[in-house]
Amino acid sequence: MGPVYVTSLSSGMQCAVLSTASAVSYCALSTLAGTRFEPPGMAGLAHFCEHMLFKETERRKSYHINNRLERLGGEINAFTTKEELVLHATVLREDLGKALELMSDLVFHSVFPQNEMIKERDVILDEIRSYKDSPMDLIYDSFEEKLFAGTPMATPILGIPGELSKITSRHMKQYLGERFIPQTMALSVVGNITPARAILLAEKYFGIGAFSEKNPCPAKMTVSVPTSQSASCFDITEKRGTYQTHCLTGSAAYGLHDKSRVPLVLLMNMIGGPASNARLNMLLREKYGLVYTVEASYAPYMDTGFAGIYFGTDGPNLSRCRELTEKVTTQYARVPLTTLQLERAKKQLIGQMSITEDNHEVQCLSMGKSLLSFGKVISHQEMISQINAVTPGQIMDVALEIWDTSRRGTLVYY
Repeated sequence: MGPVYVTSLSSGMQCAVLSTASAVSYCALSTLAGTRFEPPGMAGLAHFCEHMLFKETERRKSYHINNRLERLGGEINAFTTKEELVLHATVLREDLGKALELMSDLVFHSVFPQNEMIKERDVILDEIRSYKDSPMDLIYDSFEEKLFAGTPMATPILGIPGELSKITSRHMKQYLGERFIPQTMALSVVGNITPARAILLAEKYFGIGAFSEKNPCPAKMTVSVPTSQSASCFDITEKRGTYQTHCLTGSAAYGLHDKSRVPLVLLMNMIGGPASNARLNMLLREKYGLVYTVEASYAPYMDTGFAGIYFGTDGPNLSRCRELTEKVTTQYARVPLTTLQLERAKKQLIGQMSITEDNHEVQCLSMGKSLLSFGKVISHQEMISQINAVTPGQIMDVALEIWDTSRRGTLVYY
């Protein structure tokens, strides 16, 4: 596996290619078209657009879209986040061109038929209702609504039922017309293909001709969005009738370009990462048997982020769990890690990251996000260097800031 090749297509869209020896190829079209870019009063527009892209184009009915790659043994899918709308496909290496052509058709020729919009809106409303049956997921959305109140980051990805009902095909065409432009899109390819051949295919379907076919490439667009670092703290308990008591505590955190981002990643991994030896798992679950699930997560966005600790427990154990969680976060803020502790933590994070990087689909998606966020693909070695550069003082500084009670929020469902 060689280095990642990065270039700009004739349209101005950035493209990254990683050559492998695999029989399977992956491609992803990542676009800054997520929830935070929706017009006011149109909550859920981005996610609704994601669904409708697969319903019909000028050239294909939904049946033909669904069968185009699946009958070849491949698949195409999409997802929406607070900042991105991503189309991605997995195919045999000889079918990569077919995947790129289909993506191009969905992006440039979708027609959003009214009858399909009515059906798909009902599907999304059902998705929202089913989501509310999962308090572990719902509490994160509710928390960010409160944490980022007054900014686009507070909008739930699935949308708000009353606002979804107002969305028409005209709104979709206008929104995607504004967002599906070269300056806000990136194409990533991972597979058994040379960079030169991959770029030829990318040019064919996403070069200047593809964009000018629908509308001329507009001038470079800058997006201004408010930051949320000043979000006020809160401590809210809501009766939800859940069997368990669910608790999420956290605060606004660092954006993707902040120098404190990597120290925070390392800290959160030590506190409650996926490994069974994470500090809170060892304390709340293994030592005291108070929880089944406890996790610490960090989601960095362009200009802000969210860092939080979640656990589910029996009601009578809530106070004890909160007390132990506070003890752990306070210790990291007040007591510096020893050289050995820090080296072990770095080794563990690098190992986890390396295992994840071995998944070519994850690599492909990661390359697209990196292009959108940094204008380049941050290499694995670069990330290792950044992790190895973290000092005990930096860990204490981020712990002190992120877990400061004067800026932290807590939400409890019971």
